[in-house]
Amino acid sequence: MKQSRFTFVVVVVVVALVLLASVEAMWAVGNYRDLKANYRHQIESILDEAIWQYTEGRRLSQGFSIGPIDRFHTFVSDELRSAGISTHFMVEVLSTTDAEPILLMSMGGDSLGEERMVVEQCIAPIIMRLTVDDPHTGIMRSMRSMLILQVLSIVVLIVAFLYMLRTLFRAKSIDRIRRDLTHNITHELKTPIAAAYAATDALLQMPDLAEDNASRTDYLQMTLGELKRLDTMVEEVLRTSTEEFRNVELRREECQVRDIAEEVRHTLDMKYNDRGVEWSLGVGEDVVVVADRFHLLSALSALADNAIKYGGEPPRVAIEASSKRDMVAITVVDNGRGIARREQRRIFEKFYRIGEGNRHTTRGYGLGLYYVKMIVERHGGKVVVSSSPKGSRLTIKLPSYGK
Repeated sequence: MKQSRFTFVVVVVVVALVLLASVEAMWAVGNYRDLKANYRHQIESILDEAIWQYTEGRRLSQGFSIGPIDRFHTFVSDELRSAGISTHFMVEVLSTTDAEPILLMSMGGDSLGEERMVVEQCIAPIIMRLTVDDPHTGIMRSMRSMLILQVLSIVVLIVAFLYMLRTLFRAKSIDRIRRDLTHNITHELKTPIAAAYAATDALLQMPDLAEDNASRTDYLQMTLGELKRLDTMVEEVLRTSTEEFRNVELRREECQVRDIAEEVRHTLDMKYNDRGVEWSLGVGEDVVVVADRFHLLSALSALADNAIKYGGEPPRVAIEASSKRDMVAITVVDNGRGIARREQRRIFEKFYRIGEGNRHTTRGYGLGLYYVKMIVERHGGKVVVSSSPKGSRLTIKLPSYGK
């Protein structure tokens, strides 16, 4: 996905989520106001009905006189109970003959909370007032289920959006890895092919050269070496790219770790004879592990190969091993620039290569460390990485006596 399209998708989704959250919030506020207005209207109706019963439908001008306040209190209590409303309340009777209303009688209100709702009706020259607890808590309780569902729906959408972002970033990363892999494989395969082609073409085009035994042998050895190199590359890709490898049976045997480290050093010294690799082997002869020797050798070779590729000039590689309790730890240390913390958790992923590793001297397929991790886990162990600007340490931890 192009960067502009990716940005457009992200912006649209963010705007949609913000609009959805705004609509949900507006709905909740509007619903709350409607419920509170309905409650107030209900309390007003209860007050009207209680006043009608209290005055028996008459006004003061019709001979009505104020009766006991407890009677009015009883009418209000009965109406609230009939409406299914359970709330503390207070009733009051005030005179309006003066500039400011004067309280004549009141009853109740001892248990009223701080937040209150007041409704009143004027029957000149008096005011009948009813005060109840504010319905905020009850309204919020009645809306709780709906609010929880709304919040959960928004959370689910946000999680889905974050997952989509992660998937998109992952797709972009995979696309970059695919391009790098294609570029690296193309370059790596073309090099031995070109060398073998040039050597063979020289023998065909120059009969005198072909008749010279020494020159012919050199050119044929060059061709054979490049073809072997090509075969090794193809095997490396096939070996680590097939999922069937997970079912390969391991042939466990008792292995001397020092012997394996010596073989790794010997093999890589021939491969990198022009780099002047400085080796340090800190492996005791008593360090033994039960493992598949071939795959353990391949895994340790992959770690040491990376240490040389990404090491300084000249590369300094240390292979250390120790045995503690029932575990054997084999560590490869280099003198490179280290691995960034954000890269450390991904270097064992299939085909993944660190961003600065696409140089000619450090080409590869991003399969080596994936292979190491897979082999170590098949043996019941794990791989641990630690790094600093002065170099990296990759440690293989295996059960001494096998899984």
